[in-house]
Amino acid sequence: MTAEPTIAAPASAVTLRPNSIGVVGMVFMIVAATAPLTALATNIAVSIGFGVGVGTVGLFIAVAVVLAVFAVGYLLLARHVRSAGGQAAFVSFGLGKPAGTAIAFVATVAYNAAAAGMSAATGFYASIALEQYLALQVPWYAFTAVTLTLLAILGMRGIQTAEKVTIVSSLLQFLFVAVLAVAVFAQRPEGWNLTPLLPSEAFSGNLALSLVFILLSFGGFETSTIYSEEARGGHRSITGATYISLGLLTTVFVVSTWTLIAAHPDVVATTATDPGSIVTATASEYIGPWAGGVITLLIMVSFFGAAIAFHNMAARYQFALARAHLLPGALTRTHGAHSSPYVSSLVQVAFSALLLLPFVVAQVDVFSTLFPAISGITALSLVAMMVAASVSVVAARGKGKIRGGWFAARIAPSASALVLTAVGLLIVLNYSAVTGGDSPVFAVMPLIPAVAAVYGAIRQYRRPGGPGVEGYLESALEES
Repeated sequence: MTAEPTIAAPASAVTLRPNSIGVVGMVFMIVAATAPLTALATNIAVSIGFGVGVGTVGLFIAVAVVLAVFAVGYLLLARHVRSAGGQAAFVSFGLGKPAGTAIAFVATVAYNAAAAGMSAATGFYASIALEQYLALQVPWYAFTAVTLTLLAILGMRGIQTAEKVTIVSSLLQFLFVAVLAVAVFAQRPEGWNLTPLLPSEAFSGNLALSLVFILLSFGGFETSTIYSEEARGGHRSITGATYISLGLLTTVFVVSTWTLIAAHPDVVATTATDPGSIVTATASEYIGPWAGGVITLLIMVSFFGAAIAFHNMAARYQFALARAHLLPGALTRTHGAHSSPYVSSLVQVAFSALLLLPFVVAQVDVFSTLFPAISGITALSLVAMMVAASVSVVAARGKGKIRGGWFAARIAPSASALVLTAVGLLIVLNYSAVTGGDSPVFAVMPLIPAVAAVYGAIRQYRRPGGPGVEGYLESALEES
């Protein structure tokens, strides 16, 4: 038996309720954050119409392989780190407190912005659905206000209630994808061929654009580790949830994308004409005219599930930063009955409201202004977080803080860091394509995660004796 350092909160620290979420719950929180149906109607449609075309199917598989390689080293660290700080705690473990705190602030900004954006989209589609079914016109921000209120209630009630909502949301999306796939296969079986899997298709066209939007489709991949303090089964549950969710998402994205391709003789031209309507048009043609309205409701539910997932991630990052004395201590207050970070949840809701208020006052379009900005910030932040976590694995192994074979501790994290760094550079170099706009305001958006990182690092440097976002060190005995 040998003692190895493991990061966790001490007995005296404020912690979240243990054993409150299992593998199934974590899987569906990850799935909800990606909002598969929403990704199909937005990210995937853009990739088909303006990226690599039918090769999007093969590229999804390639990106999934990269993420699986990343997960090898990532989950090696998960044996030693247990914190609501997620990847930030992992980075701190190998690269030091300033680096971990920098990543924590990057994640906090990104997930807060994402939660606000998903809430706005929920309200937007709720407004469309009401007009379709009842011919009533209610502004999107009225429904967004309702969405934010629900987020505050769910945040107070704890992760178990949110888990049930996201499971329902995800299952409805899976059901739609399955029904559409069967309908297309029954009516146009000749559309299903192996062309989308050819490397010549996957790595053709605007590869950079497709890579960005496919990576965005896997957003929220670190959710399982954020719930490590609340998870039943410890590291084994975290590992299972991570790989199961990756496999499930890959399957859903590949099947749904292949379905769209099989449904149209020239899917690239059809999608490029109007990428926003390709999903509803396909469903109306193969399932029935009534399907268009149902899809609008499902997309609304999909966005709401994503809002819940990102809200919970942002709230837990704020909780971890407050526990490390890097944000106001009030954010560590938990609800007595549910042990949920309810103050942090309320602050996240308030942040979303403040972020959305200027768009409401200016009466601008949600998708031509808010979403472009958020998609770029979120994609760049996710890449930065994963690269830093990969490098942290190698550094921790070099310092002797973890054990592991050459593949898990060196080769896998090094390879994923190099590939993801290349993707990050593609995002920056093609930022106008990522955001869908060339406004000077959008051009400076990549600076926001950078400023957050610098601020976090400076805060930690000024208080070197502080605990850091990762929590506290304690000795853990493991089999040698």
